Amino acid sequence: MEDKRELLKQPLHGIYIPIALILVGTLIFGAEYLPYSLTFIIIVCSIQFYGAYSRRRSMDNVKWNEFELIDKTIISKNSAIYRFKLRHEDEVLDIPTGHHLACCMTIDGKDEIRYYSPISNKFDAGFFDILVKSYANGKVSRQFALLKEGQTVKFRGPVGTFRYSPNMAKKIGMIAGGTGITPILQVITEIITTPEDTSSIHLLFANETENDILLKEEIDELSSKYPNMSVHYTLTYPPENWSGSVGYVSKEMIEKYLPPPSDDNRLLICGPPDMKKSLIDITHSMGWPKTTLKSSPDDQVFCF
Repeated sequence: MEDKRELLKQPLHGIYIPIALILVGTLIFGAEYLPYSLTFIIIVCSIQFYGAYSRRRSMDNVKWNEFELIDKTIISKNSAIYRFKLRHEDEVLDIPTGHHLACCMTIDGKDEIRYYSPISNKFDAGFFDILVKSYANGKVSRQFALLKEGQTVKFRGPVGTFRYSPNMAKKIGMIAGGTGITPILQVITEIITTPEDTSSIHLLFANETENDILLKEEIDELSSKYPNMSVHYTLTYPPENWSGSVGYVSKEMIEKYLPPPSDDNRLLICGPPDMKKSLIDITHSMGWPKTTLKSSPDDQVFCF
């Protein structure tokens, strides 16, 4: 049975022969059946081409697939970028901006699922990158830290509700905490690489220490090259020569560094749950619409 299914996936048996039989039958029974035959041919071709495209894609939003770790780059004492191989060298990870991948690891006989935002460029072919910060009490993140090249991890996706469109807002305020920068960086990159998108970007990035600022060089480079982007950092425990803000993200910081509430503006938030809950209340008190931890695609204040 499996061999027969594979046979039908081949163009000769799945497309060419059925089309030839339909055309021959049309000639036998009369030209008046040609419109129906053409409609049926279009349906058959569409089904076959969609099936071929689906089989070619490595990532599935329902089925778990194994991906091989091909590179691991440590970027801080507890964070690393993990590069996983796609099925085809010319394949790109085609997922919507601001969406995540679900990751599944079996630990002590139980499946543990976590969500990570790819940080690789949408044009990168043959692989995808995710950034993982390992925590002492993090079951999955600790397993990531132990991974060796050649080992595999299960992923599926995309997962998420965020909806990007060029010029979706005149000014976009973004607040990120720790690894919450990853979906925010997706949106920033999409805006910058979309020529017709003239939205201005205003990022407020919070971390505990200067060494905890993930992808700082990349973010600063984007800010220096893109005139419509500004970035400001705040640290809980700053060094002596620190020029940014100090402490958790506050109402005063938001007022100073991010755009004000307006129908033309939008606010994106990503970070630890407690941080997001606090910011939902703070921004609501400032005049932004009230949102929840599970935001809808078109919410003016969106929490990843």
